[in-house]
Amino acid sequence: MLFSAGLGMSAVLRLVLLARELQAAGHEVRFSGPARARHRVVRAGLVPVLAAPQQFSRAWRPDLVVHDPLCPDSTATAAESGVPTIGYLPYAHAPLSPRPTVWIDPCPPPLRERPEPGAWQVRCDAYELPPQPTPQLTELSLLPRVCITGVPTGTRPEDRRRARLFRRVAEGVESLGLQLVVLTGDAHPWSVVLRGSAVIVHGGEEGSVYAAARYGVSQLLLPAGEEERRAGKRLEQAGIGLCLSDDDLAGAASSMLRLRFHLAELVNGGRLLPAAAELGRSIARMPQPAELVHRVEALARQQGN
Repeated sequence: MLFSAGLGMSAVLRLVLLARELQAAGHEVRFSGPARARHRVVRAGLVPVLAAPQQFSRAWRPDLVVHDPLCPDSTATAAESGVPTIGYLPYAHAPLSPRPTVWIDPCPPPLRERPEPGAWQVRCDAYELPPQPTPQLTELSLLPRVCITGVPTGTRPEDRRRARLFRRVAEGVESLGLQLVVLTGDAHPWSVVLRGSAVIVHGGEEGSVYAAARYGVSQLLLPAGEEERRAGKRLEQAGIGLCLSDDDLAGAASSMLRLRFHLAELVNGGRLLPAAAELGRSIARMPQPAELVHRVEALARQQGN
């Protein structure tokens, strides 16, 4: 079975969980992904593919391909393979064509804008490197914790503008006397950080949305674009988060007051905290990757027949 992931680390880490379960069930598994993710693949006990995914697929001839439908190389590999394919249904962005044989949907049902009929549901967990690293937290206290992640690091004017917005949010958190944790990089110890957090602030990235939902944490979005803004509206409709408006993001002095109000609302409750906690409990009851193994095996057997 060939796994083919794109550049997004959250997609890689979700695919790793299913790949590990299939390998543990006795199947031969290979994992194609970005070079920067190979050490995670190796530490997860999987065999990384060093060649281009399409080239490797032609030589190795897999019986089934599990792929990231947002990555052109992965989608092309799956389409060219001529075997049953499984795609992980994206959250905010439209997938590329063609459609896979089966979709796996890690999105909690209340957050899915248009459910895909027949998709296999799975819990939205992500692989974490063992042992779980301890994040650099501020001094332990009884203060509510706010986690910020996804701060842009690019040099484009838009990246610099959004980085300033994230800094303003951090200032708002500290001005309210809350505990602040800023996560950098692209693979986080969510099970460590989010279990102690009341709010997570991010730009609408799929992995952050799923992780916060999984651990019952309210979310504050600084949307990067229209797709993320639509994703934020779904969080609002589900009652588990807030998506900042253009006025909130404008940078005026009045917007800082609104920002502090939004943070206080998320931290102190209302309907948001209970709704987020209930969603986390419902996600915990969703199928785990191990429960999909028999379905994947049955799909792969179609190729043999």
